[in-house]
Amino acid sequence: MRADTPVSHQGRLAATAALTLLILLGLITGLFVLLLFTPAGIISMGLERSGVDARLLAPSGRVHRGRGQVLIESQNWGEVSWQLQPAGLLRGRLELDFTIHGSGYEAEAKAHVGLRRQFVTGIEGQLSESGLRTLLQPYDIYPSGGFTLTNGHVEVQRDRLAAVHGDGHWSGGFVRYFLGGQGWTVEFPPLDAHLRLVDGQPLLVVLDPAGDELLDVRLDLDGWAHLRIRYRFIAMAGFPWPDGPAPDTILIELSERVL
Repeated sequence: MRADTPVSHQGRLAATAALTLLILLGLITGLFVLLLFTPAGIISMGLERSGVDARLLAPSGRVHRGRGQVLIESQNWGEVSWQLQPAGLLRGRLELDFTIHGSGYEAEAKAHVGLRRQFVTGIEGQLSESGLRTLLQPYDIYPSGGFTLTNGHVEVQRDRLAAVHGDGHWSGGFVRYFLGGQGWTVEFPPLDAHLRLVDGQPLLVVLDPAGDELLDVRLDLDGWAHLRIRYRFIAMAGFPWPDGPAPDTILIELSERVL
């Protein structure tokens, strides 16, 4: 009888493992079925009860694949559509592809939501000329051309911003702007921009065609954006000085709360 004891113990372990696996498969299957058949309207209900200032209007489809109008701080951001990737459930997280279309812009990305790590990757987007003008109109700036965002990535770990990345390109063209009540029109070349995480804060740097810095914008953790403009940009905007300073000299610094 003692010789059979190890075999019996191994059999119990195998039975326990098999039962555990069946339970996990049952839970995953149940969750998948729930996501497959639950109407997308439950997402709208969840947002309303969460207390966040965001709403999903006129939702259609199911939780795993649907669409609706996104309203953030009473502003319509356009139509969002999403599709859940079931394989993500096996990795213990929600994975979905989504796109958003608004007035003058469109974007797509992949979101991954886990217990300790959340990230959005594969962010690609475009701003048309009308979208750019809507964005910059409060500053009396009216550009032409379009803007493209590629290689976008944002990652949060345990409520801490862990990564920010993105590359932008503006096609260039004429820009109409108002300064001191007077209007000016200047033609700019195509410009590039790089968004990175520096010392824990997102930093956007705009570069000229030669790769030299024109201006940068830093967003701090308190929701303030800090702008620095170099003389190189001032000269490009049509205001060169007879005996100007070094091109990298910072001439203008501004701060504004954006969040």
